[in-house]
Parts: sequence; structure tokens; C-alpha cells
Amino acid sequence: MEFSLIASFRRDAVSDLRSLANMIRAILFDLDDTLMDHTAAMQAAVEEWLPGGHQQRFADIEKKWFAAFERGEVSHQGQRVGRCREFLGRPEMTEQEALAEYDKYLSAYAKHWCAVEGAREALEYVLKLGLKVGVLTNGAREMQEGKLRAGGLDLPGVELFPTVEMGHPKPQREAYLEACRRLGVEPADALMVGDSLANDVDGARAAGLKALHFDREGRGDLAALADLQSVNFRAL
Repeated sequence: MEFSLIASFRRDAVSDLRSLANMIRAILFDLDDTLMDHTAAMQAAVEEWLPGGHQQRFADIEKKWFAAFERGEVSHQGQRVGRCREFLGRPEMTEQEALAEYDKYLSAYAKHWCAVEGAREALEYVLKLGLKVGVLTNGAREMQEGKLRAGGLDLPGVELFPTVEMGHPKPQREAYLEACRRLGVEPADALMVGDSLANDVDGARAAGLKALHFDREGRGDLAALADLQSVNFRAL
């Protein structure tokens, strides 16, 4: 998935952002395919790991097993084992063998990490508003911290909240509530922004947060992070 996020914010929309600051105390961003271009990195890594155009099959298997993790049916490590076995067609692999093979994919994946265009500028802008800023992700801390560093998004004031440590992945309501608790805000004073309707919008709203759906094809609330400027936050 390719993203094009406007790197600069229009000056004529400052008043809307100030309205946001008056209404919202904290913003939570999703990481993968919101701030970081996971899909592009995944596609490049799969081709490097197992050449031959298997990206879509890998993506489908990834989605299946990550959904099982989000439902609490397998652990985070368990979903890695399951999707590696299925993708390689080797159900007999031991857990250790599967994880060792999966590490080859992860090594290739890390080489292709890159921020979505304009993500850093968006974070810098909301930080300047005085808002508390967090990244709420279902990924593991070590990997997600590496992504933030690689993308230049590990800014002072941006807190990382991996749900793996919470025991409740998105879209379970406890994930959003715990993130708000750590930021020191009430759910009603927080806004979630992300690309997943289930994980970043519906789940957040069910937990009492406000939420905006980021969709580069224009099917959501935001087609670019810069569109935050033109949102009528009083209507959220």
C-alpha cells in the first residue's frame, strides 16, 4: 500500500487545530500503515525472502493469523509460528524451526522500513499544540521501537504503547483504556487515528474515545494526515 501524506499544514487551518486542542487532550495514532508503510516493507521483504510474487498470499495469511491473535486465540509469537508454517506449507515445523525461518523474513522486513510521507511533520505539529501523543500498536515493542527509529518518528513526547504488553490487543476495549490511563486522560478526551476500521475506529469508539479513519483512497475521514486541519472537531 502506498501512501502520500502532505508534508506541510495549511496556515489557514490553524484555527481548526486550536479547536482540536481545546476539545481533545491526547491523540493516539496507529503505527502500521498509518505512520509507517508496513505494506510496502512487507511486499519487498516477502520477495526477498521467497521470490516469485507471493506477496498477496503472505498478506492474506498474515491477516488471518493476526486476527486470531486479536481475538485472543493465539499468542503474538503463536501467530508468527502459525503464519510461517502455513505460508511455507510446512505444518510439521517445530516452533523453534518456524521462528528461525520467520526471522529471515523479519531481517528482510527491517531493511525496508520507512515512514509514510509526512508522518513526522504530523507528529511534530500535534506535539506543538500541546497534546499528549501516543502510538497504540498490536506489534511487539522491540520491533515497533525499531520502526519508529527507522522512520525518524521517535520524537520526544511520543509514547509507544504495544498492546502485547497490556494483554489486550486492539480492538479489545482494555487496550484503548489502558493507553488513555498511561497518558493521564479520560477516554472522552482522546482521539484515535488509524487505517483499520475495526482496530482504530470501531474499537476506539466502543471504548469511549473519538476516532478518525485514515484511508488513502478517500473512503474514510482522512485521506492524508494533513486533513486533520480541516476536521470539525466539535462534530466528533
